[in-house]
Amino acid sequence: MLLGWQGCFSFPLPSPSYYEVIDMCKIELNTKTLAAFIASFPKTLKDMRIMAAGARIAVEVAYAHYYVRKSEPATVHQEGALHITALDKVTKFLKAAKGDTVVLRQTSPTKPLHIESGSNKLQLPSSDDIESANKAPIVRNIVEACANSGYSSFGEYELSAHATLMTTDLIALGGMKSLIAKDSQYKARIHCGEGEFGIVAGKASSGRIFSTIEVIDSDGPSATVQSHFGEWLPECLAYLDDEGTRLHMGDNAPLVFEQNHTTLVIVQEADV
Repeated sequence: MLLGWQGCFSFPLPSPSYYEVIDMCKIELNTKTLAAFIASFPKTLKDMRIMAAGARIAVEVAYAHYYVRKSEPATVHQEGALHITALDKVTKFLKAAKGDTVVLRQTSPTKPLHIESGSNKLQLPSSDDIESANKAPIVRNIVEACANSGYSSFGEYELSAHATLMTTDLIALGGMKSLIAKDSQYKARIHCGEGEFGIVAGKASSGRIFSTIEVIDSDGPSATVQSHFGEWLPECLAYLDDEGTRLHMGDNAPLVFEQNHTTLVIVQEADV
């Protein structure tokens, strides 16, 4: 049974709040860079809210199985928010565009979104209801509280084990999930004393997959700490950047990954 974000609170979740944008938001990026940034999110994503501030953009996505936040350096001409309601069309435009850079601008989340690259322009209708971001402010509060605690807890869950590892083999698991039964349970475990993080899934009768990764700078008990996940685990691991990551986990608790430009939380199964 999926636990979901409700299990991280001892009180009902509040309704999500929306960003109020008064002035026009305008950003500029390398066309291929923006295309790659969007492609690093789930392929099934239909919409996206881009927040622009300082010299970077950030996108948060939150669903029952996971929360992911990614950032990317950008030229921010005017800070604010951009709402993309037809992400597939934006992706197609960026792939076809020949201009080196792309400019996105919007006067408010409910006004049309304008995209320009070279001599080509795309205008799309918008909405203040971005499904992929609706739960993001709620989960962000939990993530920030987790960071402020020194990653000692995530909501009501203790995070007792911490380590640094490379993500290459974790990302590769996404391409191996078809090798085992679709309803397979995934067990993620870490043993700080042995310096290993591992994932195992499947059944001996139909096939199993194993992944064992060396960890460094570990901090936790010299005993096994583990959580269980459903079929969403390998897909969510693919949202990590191919570089080092700091991992925080506990017994029957979410997996929390922090990287230079990506924060990922994967929700565990309950009642295991």
